[in-house]
Amino acid sequence: MRQPVPGPRRIAAAVAAFLMTACLITTARAGTAPLTLLTYQLDDRLARVPIRLDRAVLWFDVDTGAPHTVVDASTARRLHIAVVRTDRARGAGRGTVSRQHAVPIDIAVGTIRFHVDDPWIYDLSHTGTSLHEDGLLGADFFKRYVVRIDPVTKTFSVFDPLSFRYRGGGSAVSLTDRVDRLFIPMRLSLANGISANRSVRIDTGSDDAVSDDLVRESPTRRKSVQGVGLGQAYVDYSGVFSTIAIGPYSIHNAWGPSNSVPTVGMEILRRFVLTFDVPRNLLYLEPTRDLDDPVPSPAPG
Repeated sequence: MRQPVPGPRRIAAAVAAFLMTACLITTARAGTAPLTLLTYQLDDRLARVPIRLDRAVLWFDVDTGAPHTVVDASTARRLHIAVVRTDRARGAGRGTVSRQHAVPIDIAVGTIRFHVDDPWIYDLSHTGTSLHEDGLLGADFFKRYVVRIDPVTKTFSVFDPLSFRYRGGGSAVSLTDRVDRLFIPMRLSLANGISANRSVRIDTGSDDAVSDDLVRESPTRRKSVQGVGLGQAYVDYSGVFSTIAIGPYSIHNAWGPSNSVPTVGMEILRRFVLTFDVPRNLLYLEPTRDLDDPVPSPAPG
């Protein structure tokens, strides 16, 4: 028989029940029951989900900027994951970094068992996140399922792409998969009238807003530290976009770093409930109350 729940615990239980009900209502609006639904933690602006590898419970950041699912080097050593070969690869920073390839593994994401044929192993200890990353859940996972990231309820939902039907109130934008890299169209504008249509890479593993070399022509710009992640950080220009247009939505007066490969990160993406339907080449955006939050300026370099 249960004992009566003390006051603070009763409140906590009520809050948890309310949030779970909200999650279920939100999921119902999407039109299909999920295969699994997880509550995620925040690692700065990134979503951090629990996964299981054998008997170990690990925390992976959700990172569409990683073409492939990654295990941190220290975690791989701790779990005795066998390495097959080693090469080098590029990350967000300059230069190359060591990358190891491991034997195939199966990870459990909630109730889903996800087979990773060629796990990549990187040293993730210097990627700039506040929390330790045991790994990265990469674009290969998003290609297999429909994935919903809800910053309002802090939930990560995974759907069967064959039965998924979207019935939410958001807007769809076209999504392109180019060799395990996901892109959406955006229009970027500066205060001096310069603008450009871009195919922008989606990187849920980045804290940035939008990065693009167009900011080099912005009337408001300054040098800042960039390339925080895999590789060497460096100093280059950041500038202000007067407007970032994504589908029917606009974010104004947004700082962003320069980048020869236009990329959108979680400073912008966190303003939406995101439903990735990669099998159908669509991304659904549902704006939240945070849509008009100011975009912070970068620390000077």
